[in-house]
Amino acid sequence: MHVAIKIVKSVGRYQKAARSEIQVLEHLNTLDPSSTFRCVQMLEWFEHHGHVCIVFELLGLSTYEFIKENSFLPFSIELIRKMAFQICQSINFLHHNKLTHTDLKPENILFVESDYIVKYNCKMRRDERTLKNSDIKVVDFGSATYDNEHHSTLVSTRHYRAPEVILALGWSQPCDVWSIGCILIEYYLGFTVFQTHDSKEHLAMMERILGPLPVHMIK
Repeated sequence: MHVAIKIVKSVGRYQKAARSEIQVLEHLNTLDPSSTFRCVQMLEWFEHHGHVCIVFELLGLSTYEFIKENSFLPFSIELIRKMAFQICQSINFLHHNKLTHTDLKPENILFVESDYIVKYNCKMRRDERTLKNSDIKVVDFGSATYDNEHHSTLVSTRHYRAPEVILALGWSQPCDVWSIGCILIEYYLGFTVFQTHDSKEHLAMMERILGPLPVHMIK
């Protein structure tokens, strides 16, 4: 049996996040022992020379890694639909159980298997990889937050961060939904939509694509 082991740095804040992740994963394993809702399964955990080590089921490449290895070619609409359904099913399960992931991004969506076949696209004159299995799982619950826990001001990786987080208006489960939208358009285009590290520019890019922000958000 092959497994994946996450070895956490022996630094206080990383150790704290790891123990929080373990608690969440144990809870999810109890709620969904057969992993029907596409959350990665933790098999066990242990400590080794000051490092927290978490043992997971072995999965395939992340969706980001697959796109990168495929020359950043976008996924097909058919595949995006299948992945979107699974991601939404998984996050709906988390939200139903009063949990917000807070760090959804293509790197944290993994294929169960990343085997593929290579087909030559005559129109584009290039080889393209086509997955054999579209099943995915959501990983990395180190920042996951329960509804009744303290909500830190800043969450989510920059490119997938919701406007209410950028504006420090407070956040809840909808910040995951925004991240899903950013992920799906990235799957469709093959690149990140909001490629910036500046908050003002980020908001301006949002407005250019989606129109003005709601008045109540910018008063």
